Amino acid sequence: MTALTLSRTLTDPGEGVAAAVQSRRILWPLLALMLASAFAGAAFALRWDPAPGILAKLEMSGQLKGMPEAELNEQITTAGRLRLVTGVAGGLFVTPLVVLGIAVVLAVVAWLLGRKAPFPALFSASAVGMLPIAVQRALWGVVALWQLGVTEERAPHLLPSSVGAWVHTGPKLARLMDSLDLFTLVAALLMRRRHGLGVGLVLFVAFVGVFGIGLPGIMAAGGGHGPGPGPGGPGGGG
Repeated sequence: MTALTLSRTLTDPGEGVAAAVQSRRILWPLLALMLASAFAGAAFALRWDPAPGILAKLEMSGQLKGMPEAELNEQITTAGRLRLVTGVAGGLFVTPLVVLGIAVVLAVVAWLLGRKAPFPALFSASAVGMLPIAVQRALWGVVALWQLGVTEERAPHLLPSSVGAWVHTGPKLARLMDSLDLFTLVAALLMRRRHGLGVGLVLFVAFVGVFGIGLPGIMAAGGGHGPGPGPGGPGGGG
């Protein structure tokens, strides 16, 4: 699969997706997704100010009072560097695992429907189908770099492509609304020609459930955050 075939997949998905999946070459689409995710993670880190969060955490724990200014500045600087490293690393190393996970979901769906599909073809379909997510994350990174500052609360809605950007709900439904994203739906439906519309919709539901709601919920419970475009954040896998 060449870069020309990759662009054809986006401009003419009817024929481009089928050709890309049949070739079973995942290098270009997977590389595009990895680089776009790493770029979005780096863009967030460069525009994110860790000071308010660190100050609030230290104040709640009672450690802020009497803390030397040099130590406080060191913590803020370290947090910014750590976010930059994790954002880039997440895009480069977690992204292939997400693509693999989606291929496994496709394999399970194919098995349930009684269809025979070689796993390399499913893995290729997963990588190609994620190209709209690569476009989304690249656009999100560009928008983020134009901002003077980005907070974890603003990050999911910098690129207003999700339902959550337009429909404001309570905190319990906010993650679900943010997961209902146009790019995610297009990514799932790219496979309709090869696997059928029903499989695409099942994949969309699985993607939203696991990478849009499940993993961010686990990260939030553990004290982590995954802001950014689409499920999983800019540097996350999905």
